[in-house]
Amino acid sequence: MLAADNRVRRYQLVLGIVFAVASVAYLAVIHQMGIESEAMKVYFPYADELMRGSIPEMEYPPFALVFIAIPRLFASTPFGYNVAFVAEVFVFFLIGLAAMSRLAKRYNQSQSKIMVIYTVSMLLMLEFVLDRYDIFPAVLTLLSFYCLVTKNYVWAFALLSVATMTKLYPAVLFPLYLIPFFMNRDWSNVLKGITVFVAVATAIMLPMLLLNPDAAFHFLGYHMDRPLQIESTLSPFIYLASMMGFTDVQIAFGYGSDNLLGPWPDAVAPYLTPFMLAAVVAMYALYAYALFGLRRDRRDNENNRVALLSGAMVLLLMTFILAGKVFSTQYIIWLIPFVVFMLMTLPDRSSKNTVMVLSVLAIILTQLNFAVNVGISGGGEAITSAGVMIILARNIVMVILFAQIFRIVYRDVLSRKRCVQDP
Repeated sequence: MLAADNRVRRYQLVLGIVFAVASVAYLAVIHQMGIESEAMKVYFPYADELMRGSIPEMEYPPFALVFIAIPRLFASTPFGYNVAFVAEVFVFFLIGLAAMSRLAKRYNQSQSKIMVIYTVSMLLMLEFVLDRYDIFPAVLTLLSFYCLVTKNYVWAFALLSVATMTKLYPAVLFPLYLIPFFMNRDWSNVLKGITVFVAVATAIMLPMLLLNPDAAFHFLGYHMDRPLQIESTLSPFIYLASMMGFTDVQIAFGYGSDNLLGPWPDAVAPYLTPFMLAAVVAMYALYAYALFGLRRDRRDNENNRVALLSGAMVLLLMTFILAGKVFSTQYIIWLIPFVVFMLMTLPDRSSKNTVMVLSVLAIILTQLNFAVNVGISGGGEAITSAGVMIILARNIVMVILFAQIFRIVYRDVLSRKRCVQDP
């Protein structure tokens, strides 16, 4: 046991060093090339405004300001801030690495293999991991999930609330957490979960409401008003229709992203958020039905429940991403911890290989999209038809990945042929 623990610690050390070296290389490249990173041009001004005693109006929920402000305590220049921000990201990478290791140990999986897959996945998205703050809510949500499966329910709901107040997307997991308690008529934990989640969110919102009420809810109006982003699932298909002469569109920068404008995208955009919410509710119903199926077939053990939950979480997050009007490149980071964990629970090697290949292909196409449409074209109106077709290819792969995971989770998990016993 001691030898195994030492081996795991060595892997953590080596993988941490690999990520640290990659982070230093990233900083060296942007410094030498004079690149103004997202951290320098977006986060640093917010942090600087806060240091001057003013609450900035951001497109992010209030707790994001904590992660944005911390690096400013250690640096007063944009590049110095960038270095401190990367150091903060590195700490959260290590926290996520440790959480993945513990989950693997709990479910009798290879800790070293899971840590390697997690690290490689993060490295494949390196510039987005280091230059966006999405790793913070992703790791907070992962810690919340770890607390949930280890039955530390207060911490599970508290961390999920903090993650939601950092970036809104973890809120879609809140009902998923509650559904098993409802089905078990465990009203004590239902009440505990709702109370803790709401209380933590209120405690985070209250200072903002007192200091700057307009800033507290600015992020909600900001996202409701956003047009159809060019990377969203629907945009490339509309663009393809415009290439065939069915409609007219243009690409323009706004709301921090490249967006598709024109009669069709403008008409569709207002309906996508309600559509996404309806799709999310349908996923809740499907998850509840699958839980019922486990009980009906007398396969309601911890391993089967966790396998179902992990798959349902990935599908729910993908529904939130694919059915909405915005699909920013960094959203892939949200999925990484849970796709990696889901790989532990998949029933066979073929399923694991399918998910891994499609996931890597989606990341490669995501990076190609960034290289061509931002690095070469410069974004906005300069994006070419070829660039949009790369986005189309990426989105098609993501839809296929969703369909494959859906097939695996809701066919194999409910199948009487698959019955994973508790260890």
